Amino acid sequence: MGSAVGSTGSAPNIVCIVLDSLRHDHVHAWGQPWVHTPHLDRFAAEAACFDRAYIGSFPTIPCRTDLMTGRFTFPHRGWSPLPRDVPVLATILKERGYTTQLIADTYHLFRDGHQFDRGFDGWEWIRGQEGDRFVVDARVATPYPAAPHKLRNAERLRNVYLKNVSRRRSEADWFAPQVMATALRWLEANRGGPPFLLWVDEFDPHEPWDPPAHYVERYDRGYGGESVISPVYGPAAGYSGAEIRHMRALYAGEVSMVDHWVGAVLDGIDRFGLRENTLVLIASDHGHYLDYPGDQGRLGKPTPLHEGVAHQVWMVRHPEGLGHGLRLPQLVQPVDLLPTLLQVAGAAAPAGLEGCSLLPLLSGGDAWPRRMAVSCPHRGLPTLTTDRWSLVYQPEGRPAQLFDLSTDPFQARDLAADHPDQVAELDAAFSTFLAERGCTDRRAYPPALGRAE
Repeated sequence: MGSAVGSTGSAPNIVCIVLDSLRHDHVHAWGQPWVHTPHLDRFAAEAACFDRAYIGSFPTIPCRTDLMTGRFTFPHRGWSPLPRDVPVLATILKERGYTTQLIADTYHLFRDGHQFDRGFDGWEWIRGQEGDRFVVDARVATPYPAAPHKLRNAERLRNVYLKNVSRRRSEADWFAPQVMATALRWLEANRGGPPFLLWVDEFDPHEPWDPPAHYVERYDRGYGGESVISPVYGPAAGYSGAEIRHMRALYAGEVSMVDHWVGAVLDGIDRFGLRENTLVLIASDHGHYLDYPGDQGRLGKPTPLHEGVAHQVWMVRHPEGLGHGLRLPQLVQPVDLLPTLLQVAGAAAPAGLEGCSLLPLLSGGDAWPRRMAVSCPHRGLPTLTTDRWSLVYQPEGRPAQLFDLSTDPFQARDLAADHPDQVAELDAAFSTFLAERGCTDRRAYPPALGRAE
């Protein structure tokens, strides 16, 4: 894998910031000009931005398993604990002499024996997100913010989440501020020690969307309707136009809050004198449908996986300025993180990695082996993405849809009937992909041409 990258010869620090459910088009570098993200925008200008980053294994936990193991998870298992028989990022870097720390409010990493703290010298869990069974207090009244039928997991939302957040008094009590403030304290305490890996896993802007009011008012001042902070996954048709607009405002408010507090960490890296020897990655695990063009009239994260969910934010700032300001078109996926960071740290790569180091791309190279990104839940509906095409498999035995992303980024025109050879070629490539990973039961995944009646 080579030696550590760095003119001083010492291994650089590594900070990974993973943001759950951040749509790629809600950062100015990729889209919506109306969403206020000045700190992510500034970082994008200083970093290498990967314009074609796509989720591999879906959703939250399978994606993080890809990130930490450098192997595709979905061909073998679904939502499950981090496997103990596979080397993971924290254990490898710890053997290399790194201090390793995990700071997260993504409660799935810790609950029910998921073991994502494995290999970290320390970990801090900021309690209370979504369904985290945390606050039990019969004295706290938690009325529904909207009619229950409009809310995903309405009873859990009222009896778990709203009790968890009932003690908030100022912005510092929200989850993203707590996570990032904890990361800042850790950076200050460890800035003079050995090289470190700091993994910051922030659940926002995942729903429920309830940022402080001043963030929401930026996008939908004066709204007086029900606050659907966690809509039911599926068709958006059951909500009014005003409710959809307010959902988008709530989500944008979450994004702006996260941006502000990520900015505090980036400022701290500079203030503590760490910028010159710290690689920083900022990435999302997937997006979220909000009934925008291209979302196929949906809310949430239901499959099939179109661009609004499958396309990721992926930015890397190298301490020596490699890739500064580059917009890179290569297809990258979460499995590429581990080999990249091992090369940065000068650590040997374990056998069986399925990703590739991004450092040659940061150095100006254009050779890249991946010609197709595969995004898929375990035994679910895959989406295959190439430099031009997106093949989106459909449920209930229906034929897959084929879109030309070069002319139709919102995936409005299904061209499968016009290009059957392209559909067959991509479907065959997916079968090969599975077979190469020991998944021989192609029947676990839908056929591109649909099932005969």
